[in-house]
Amino acid sequence: MNSENRTIRITSLCILVSLLIAVVLISGCTETDRLSDEAKTAYNSGRYAEAVSLYNQAIELSGSNSQLYYLKGQALFELVRYKDAIDAFTAAIRIQPDYPEAWFMKGRASYMMGDYDEAVRSFYKAIELDETNTEYWYHRGLALSGRGQYDLAISHFDKILQMNPSLEKAWSSRGYAYVMEKNYNDALDSFEEALKINPGNAENWINKASVLRVLGRTDEADIAISQANLLYKKQGEVIARKIPKTPITVIP
Repeated sequence: MNSENRTIRITSLCILVSLLIAVVLISGCTETDRLSDEAKTAYNSGRYAEAVSLYNQAIELSGSNSQLYYLKGQALFELVRYKDAIDAFTAAIRIQPDYPEAWFMKGRASYMMGDYDEAVRSFYKAIELDETNTEYWYHRGLALSGRGQYDLAISHFDKILQMNPSLEKAWSSRGYAYVMEKNYNDALDSFEEALKINPGNAENWINKASVLRVLGRTDEADIAISQANLLYKKQGEVIARKIPKTPITVIP
């Protein structure tokens, strides 16, 4: 065999090997995409355990894919498997350190486990990466409240309200932090602002009533409690209307 034929043969073999590798890679990507799509469908349908299983299969095929670890972590979070969720979010961060959503969810899972120190750190990283996201500021404020740093929590809620003054939950949480600092006048202002945004929140009427009682304004507190009771009654009527009227047969 002359050198020219040998060269042609080697070139042909190299092309064939490259094609085979490409086919393997493409088929792997296609299977990963299929598993990921099925996992997303399962997650959206509330089948979180199935979603975790499918994401595990997709991760085995894809290797280092930060999004798959993140999505797996979300499913684990919904299953109240917070420690496993933290591991998944940590894996996503290890692959992609500038992943604000993964830092945020790691913070949320840590918060749910009562690890407020880790939650504060994780939320801080999320804020570093996306400082305009009010959810990151809000949850860091909650974590700071959780470890008793109410003054810092209030500064976080103030920051949020500068960005979005109509965020009811920021006003409510700000009010709670002021209550814990025994600053009842500012707490009352916060709950009243929350009620301006959403007068249908019975819990904030109760919060307002509690502060009014501390301030000795009992008549106003009674009015607030009456409003809360009225809202709870309406909510109960709505729930009652949703209950099926067909009698349920009790099987002994």
